[in-house]
Amino acid sequence: MINHRILPAIIWLIIVTVALLTPGENLPKTPLFPHADKLVHFGVFALLTFLWCRVGTINADNQLNWGKLLTNLLVFTIIFPILVEYLQQFVPNRSFEYADIAANLIGGTVGFVAFIILYKAKSRLV
Repeated sequence: MINHRILPAIIWLIIVTVALLTPGENLPKTPLFPHADKLVHFGVFALLTFLWCRVGTINADNQLNWGKLLTNLLVFTIIFPILVEYLQQFVPNRSFEYADIAANLIGGTVGFVAFIILYKAKSRLV
């Protein structure tokens, strides 16, 4: 049986990967406001990190497995966002941008902090 926490994380990871590696000509041309894409990066990686913080990090006694939590944080807040941004330079009409990496890292950090706050509040979301 698939853990109910991993399926949303995997689905979101696939959606994010496909979206970020889609050629630029297939993306909307008119942003809602200047630098709107940075807000999108922030939100995408906040949710991605939050979802992966839920996977395998809480044991049966409702205690955090800090090793797994920090591994998920490292992978989905630092390594994956930088890797995807690097790969974008090889996708037609996409480019590598340090500002996107910053938005990704800040969003991922916010997702991690949100997870910790909700865990401490004993929220059902975690």
